[in-house]
Order: sequence, then structure tokens, then C-alpha cells
Amino acid sequence: MGIFKEYDIRGIYPEEIDEAKAYELGKAIGSYFPEESIFLGYDNRKGSIAIKDYVAKGLAEAGKEVVDIGMVPVTVLAFATLKEHTPGVCITASHNPAKYTGLLLYKDGVTIMPKDVEQVYLRSKTNAANKGEIEKKDYTASYLDFITKGLSPLKLSIGVDTMGGATHALAKQVFERIGISAVMLRKQPDANFYNKTPEPNKANAAELAELVKSEGLDFGVQFDGDGDRVAFVDDQGNFVDAMGMAMLYIKHLGLRNVAATVACSRKLEIFANVTYTKVGRPHIERLMSTGKFDLGIETSMHVYFGRYFPFSDGLLGAILMAKALQNAGKSMSELVKELPKTYFGEFSIPFDSEELRNRKLEEIKKAASAYGTLDFTDGVKIMSGDGFVLIRKSNTEPLLRVYYEGEDEAELRQLEGLARKLTS
Repeated sequence: MGIFKEYDIRGIYPEEIDEAKAYELGKAIGSYFPEESIFLGYDNRKGSIAIKDYVAKGLAEAGKEVVDIGMVPVTVLAFATLKEHTPGVCITASHNPAKYTGLLLYKDGVTIMPKDVEQVYLRSKTNAANKGEIEKKDYTASYLDFITKGLSPLKLSIGVDTMGGATHALAKQVFERIGISAVMLRKQPDANFYNKTPEPNKANAAELAELVKSEGLDFGVQFDGDGDRVAFVDDQGNFVDAMGMAMLYIKHLGLRNVAATVACSRKLEIFANVTYTKVGRPHIERLMSTGKFDLGIETSMHVYFGRYFPFSDGLLGAILMAKALQNAGKSMSELVKELPKTYFGEFSIPFDSEELRNRKLEEIKKAASAYGTLDFTDGVKIMSGDGFVLIRKSNTEPLLRVYYEGEDEAELRQLEGLARKLTS
């Protein structure tokens, strides 16, 4: 699918993105944005550190004044672009394996799609009359002040797993400034993410769960490689899925208007007014930017808080989960038990080409009308009884993603059967 993805520029270092290509990408990005200055941040991957100076050089040679904010979670970069109404580039590959690097583009706290940048890159045309300068500036202090403003001390003890990623330098200090005692699972940052794929999920949270139980902590929190995703384990070491996480926020922070992707559970509607949108970070961000939504949620553990800013932020999510627990006055495991049980499943189907994938999805859309009410917001969603089947194209890989939810175990199995029949 090339290095220009739907939402970012990404590839394996150095096979797909090396120093020379990073320089050319910097020039293309600098030429694309009309503003005079641009923010630059990067995560702690080997490839990100290797190419950062070349991206900066390319941006400067496209005439931009480059503000280097250093090694930071992508959320700090997004915050800087929102605060200063200036574009920015973060060199990161998010939750992908350590061998990847990439570039995420933001302006006013919202993701910029790279498709137009690709056209500039392919033309190899820059529009600079004069070479810009590169300066260093710190935005972490103002970011931390903003996400902790107005919070009274939250007297909790938590386990923290940064997976060795970009949140490592900030996590302990942000929790301690609001009275939370943080026990770190990983003692040092690690460019290889301790030989894991740095994605917050149940499998990766096993060590964190053991830490929480052995230390008698209130809960555990896990971040992805660049800090825009977050996951939790409760005080008994049980993983809390994305929908459980969302329902806890809604119930115990008084959130009412929710933006959710079409893959999310319909059980959210029990607690909030839900507006559904296509899967993917930019679609939620644009809804959050309207100021009409308190919460945004994706099944991929991205969580957004509209009272703060439009982008997904794991550190903010962790702070506000602690606040939700303090508001409720109960343990996380007690609060999770009070939630309605969700019955949810998913699988993916690979294809050898985009043409074959598109043809199969069109076949599915035609066949789906026999099985329920259809929604074409993103792929095709079949509403059947109290559940659904969603079949959509992945935006990052040549796959069809399949999600299904039932009211109970029997309906779940029935809808899984329908999903497999339609995709076979």
C-alpha cells in the first residue's frame, strides 16, 4: 500500500523510510503547509531518532521556521499545534512494531490527511524562497499544566506500563503532581518496546495485571508507543475493554454526548446520546472539534475528551479514569461489575490486491440486504435484532475488518455465523 497511508506516512526503517527519503518528505510537508513555522516532535524509536534531523532539514529547506519540541508523546505535539494554531509533524509509528517509523501531521489539534502531501512529494517541488531556521522549545510543561488544571489530589495507587514508549518520561511526574502514587512496571524507556508490539491490549497487559494484584494497587494503566491510546486493568487484574472504559467515563464523569465509530457497542446508548461515524482517528477528531461532544471512543482504545481538545490522549484518559473512580467511591472492579455485559467479536480477512478486496465488499453489500437494516456509513453494517455485523475496509492494511455484537452469547454466535457466511 506504499508509505502514504490513510492517516499517516509510515514504513519500515530503513528499507522503506531512510534518511534520504525523510529529507524529501520534510521538504514536501514544508511545501504543503502555507504557514511560516511548523512544530516537530518525535518518539523514542530507533528509526525516529535516526531520521529526525533529516526531516527537520527538509522542513527548513522548504522555508519553514522549525520548532523542535523534542522527544514527546504525540499528544504534546498535537497540543502545541492547537495552542499556537500552527501545523506540526510528529515522527512516530504509534502502536506498530519497533521496526517502523513514520510521520503524523497535525494542525489545530486535528490530523491532516497525507494524500495531498503525497502529490507534492511525487512532484518533488518545493516552494521556499529562503531557508528557515531550526529552534528548540519545550511544550511539555504547558501541556501537563493544562491536563491537570483544577484537579484536586486523587489519592490512589496505580500501576503504569508505558511499554518503554514516549510517555515514559512524563507518566510518573504527571500522576504524582495530582497525588497519585505511580508504580512503574518498566524502569527505562526502550526503543524496542521490551520486544513487544506497543499496543495496549489484553495480551500485553498480563504483566501489568500481575503487578496490580501483587502490589494491591487501585488499577493499572497501559499506553501505546506514542501515548495516544490507553488501556486499563482493574484492581483484580481484569482487563477493561474499550466499551467498558467508555461506559465508566460516561457514568462517573457525567458525560452525555458521545461520538463513537460504527464498530462500537450499541450498549453505549444506555448511558449517552451517541453519534456514530466512520472508523478512524480523523473522523472522531472532526466531530470533537465542533464542541458538541463530551467523549469520543474507538474500539482501538483511542479515547477523546471534548472539554479539553479534539485529539486522543492516553495520559489525560488515565487521569480522568482516576477522577471517575474517586467520584464513584468504589473500586474499579466493583464499577465494572455494575456495567451491562457486552458480547462482541471480530476477525479480519486478508486480500492479495485492493481490487479483490473492493469486489468482495461490493458482493457483500448486495447480499446483506436479506439479513437486516443496512447502514453504509463505513463499509456495510447490518442491524439485526439487538445486534449488528459490520464489514469494512481497513485503512492501514489490505484487509476486510469484521465486527459483530449480540445481546447475549446465543445471538453473538448467530451473528458470527452470518459474518462468516457473508465473507466466505
